[in-house]
Amino acid sequence: MRRLIAFVAPLLLMNAQPKETCPLGIAMLSPRTSSVTAEAVAPSGRRRAANPPSSPTAPKIPVINFIDSDVQAKWNSDGVLPTTLSTDEEFLRRVSLDLTGQIPDPATVTAFVADTTPGKRAKKIDELLASDAFVDRWTMWFGDLVQNVQVSDNSREYYVGRNVYYSWIHDAIKNGEPYDQMVRDVISGKGDSFAVGTANFVVRQLQPNGPIQDTYDNLATSSGEKFLGMPMLCLSCHNGFGHLEQVNSYLATKKRADLWSMSAFFTHTRAQAQPGDPNNANIKKFMVDDTVVNGQYQLNTTSGNKTARCTVDATTGKCVTPTGVAAPAFILTGETPRPGEPLRDAYGRMVTSHEQFARAAVNYLWKEMFGTGIVEPTNNIDINKLDSQPVNPKLLEDLKQSFITNKYDLRALLRTIANSSTYQLSSRYAPGGWSEAWTNEYARHYPHRLSAEMLLDAIAKATNVTTPFTVNGLGSVTKSMALPDTTEASRNQYGRLLDELGRGDRDTTLRTNDTSISQALSLMNDTIVTTRVKRTTANSTVSKVLASTTDPGSIVDQIYMATLSRKPAATERQTAITYLQSGNLQQKTEDLQFALLNSLEFLFD
Repeated sequence: MRRLIAFVAPLLLMNAQPKETCPLGIAMLSPRTSSVTAEAVAPSGRRRAANPPSSPTAPKIPVINFIDSDVQAKWNSDGVLPTTLSTDEEFLRRVSLDLTGQIPDPATVTAFVADTTPGKRAKKIDELLASDAFVDRWTMWFGDLVQNVQVSDNSREYYVGRNVYYSWIHDAIKNGEPYDQMVRDVISGKGDSFAVGTANFVVRQLQPNGPIQDTYDNLATSSGEKFLGMPMLCLSCHNGFGHLEQVNSYLATKKRADLWSMSAFFTHTRAQAQPGDPNNANIKKFMVDDTVVNGQYQLNTTSGNKTARCTVDATTGKCVTPTGVAAPAFILTGETPRPGEPLRDAYGRMVTSHEQFARAAVNYLWKEMFGTGIVEPTNNIDINKLDSQPVNPKLLEDLKQSFITNKYDLRALLRTIANSSTYQLSSRYAPGGWSEAWTNEYARHYPHRLSAEMLLDAIAKATNVTTPFTVNGLGSVTKSMALPDTTEASRNQYGRLLDELGRGDRDTTLRTNDTSISQALSLMNDTIVTTRVKRTTANSTVSKVLASTTDPGSIVDQIYMATLSRKPAATERQTAITYLQSGNLQQKTEDLQFALLNSLEFLFD
């Protein structure tokens, strides 16, 4: 009960943060969410100001690159006072989690803090960008983006197709393939879906229970949302006018016929089912090709998951007259394929050459690093409102241009973000009272809860007890960040905890970093946590620490460093020492790490 009272209350506070939903059901951050989170996780220590304070002096924040110039220009125009830069310990934990999904080990923290070399933060960023853990973390991100999953409501990649898709993404990230080339490869992917990873982009969007036009629409709307950051699904059933004005004013000007024309880029594509396993007739693979030479988007359907694509007789429910075909044309420009150009190649070229492609990408990546996008929700950018929808319009446009100039290099963009002073600001607000009016100004770092995989891996690393996973077709892995999709391990205790922590299923359940009562209860009671803090658990951090010393001060220092990646503050250290001296040292040491694993500081980045 003591532990329950100590840790459920703060998590309840986080879960109570308000959210809104748009008519499409897209989750949107409340304007107050980031501010409330920051104060809960890293309180300024002073009462929040209703209005910006006038007396404190703003710290001098170095301008490292254009991100800082753009952010600080807005600070100056809006009268915003930023906080100070993060400490080395705060920075190292944050950048390690954001770039690699892993917390740093104690030796790394100690060496980094002791290093007095100028430019050590930039050097550490480069080291993380070159690591294998970086590849795993961003393979997970891209896998989420394209929804690579072995089984979904509509389609079946099976574990073989999922694995080859995963391996292709992993190799592309590892080898530094430009993001625009990755997307072109995905859009035009063809071949045996059990042998060619990118062929599974088409397989993933197959609609088995309707006319082929439904699959074409799935491919168009999915690619529009994932690669352009625009919600086009509504257009597959009705015109934007009268439906999307409150959601996306640009798409409100588009007609259903415009979406049909974008869907028509997939009319030469065929996905032919074939036996995929000689021992199981139910497992099918697909041969994906572009051999339907005369394929057209016929406007002659009354069945399936969409409203009719023709004029329908009210009595018979059948098409009175077919209304022809939709010719391929890109919805943002009206551009059509070049003579002789394969349709999917043309579509991939148009998508990736449009500036909205780069704009959507940098907004997605910014959210991965900051917890919130410059535009929220990230899949609903309104081209008509680029001067007002982004919290910092110039920043979004400069990031977009930098991404294009650097030839869509993911590492280059993430390096630019991580090196900026804006990214390296502290979560704690130092100058005085924090004003919620500054929430969208990036005047402090806004903590965000670790993703499900990051959190489970952090528990394993902090306690020095790995999590074993056996992946069908890929063998064993010891990090959840290395799992090929978010349905893996779903039937064991690790998978259940990952699901509870919001990893989603890359299908009907979106990934979320929201907190909940059930999460709090699991983190306090699940044996994944409780057995890992035991001295009797082989090689656990607690067992190693207690084997090395019985000095309470040394124990506190080691447990804090292993769990929170920092030394304890003086008051924390004394409080913990007093606690360790109050009873059985072994049990109290276990309690100390247990408490830190359930703290907001551990759960949030």
